[in-house]
Amino acid sequence: MKLAQLQALFSQHLLDPSIDLSELQISGPFAAKQLMNLYRNNFNISLSDYLTGCFPAVSALVGEEFFAQLARAYIVECPLTQASLEFYGSGFATFVSTCPQTQSLEYLADVAALDWALDRAHSVQSFSDFPFAQLTKIDAEQQLQIIFKLQPETILISANYPLLKIWLGAKYGDLEHLNMTQIDYLIMHPDNKQGAKYYSLTAKQYQFLAAVAAGEKLQMLTAQPDFQAQLNHFISENVINDFKLEGEI
Repeated sequence: MKLAQLQALFSQHLLDPSIDLSELQISGPFAAKQLMNLYRNNFNISLSDYLTGCFPAVSALVGEEFFAQLARAYIVECPLTQASLEFYGSGFATFVSTCPQTQSLEYLADVAALDWALDRAHSVQSFSDFPFAQLTKIDAEQQLQIIFKLQPETILISANYPLLKIWLGAKYGDLEHLNMTQIDYLIMHPDNKQGAKYYSLTAKQYQFLAAVAAGEKLQMLTAQPDFQAQLNHFISENVINDFKLEGEI
């Protein structure tokens, strides 16, 4: 059996114990199935611990036992494809949004998205200021083709419930007095002092930043309410920290 085939069979059996192990031709004092069960158990515990660390608010909301079941289902449905765990949780919020067992918790996927966004924000090591000097080199004809960029690892979420209070309440054990009809507009972005900043936006601010995130040109952005004031504010907050011209990568 070629190495690639052996690795594929080994990986398949980690996720599905019913797969026949006879082709592995494992010999020794312990049966192949016993060795694989031990390895699988340690493998699942390691990935589950990783997911618990990445998604503490989700775990707090649903409880340890239910989260362990979610983690196990995610491990099977979204198997690890590379040695590094750095990005393994990237699909967890989407998984939660489609999981039948979580459909009654409409906010849970967004809570997972915030957990992951916090993890990614803290991973950012370098920060760049807005390139004003480069901007001055753009001629008047090109200026309307400018596309502003949000700082990498910035997330915007709109929700028909008090998402920020739910997320913080889960983290700190205070979920009392929530107005579940409250509409929330949130941003989370890396910060060179705090590691991450997260706060609520007004509907107008959210609409503006969503347009920036969608890649709208300056020509279109100028129609946004209080365009200049908003642009200045979010550049000063290092939320908008770069730009390009239409057609540039």
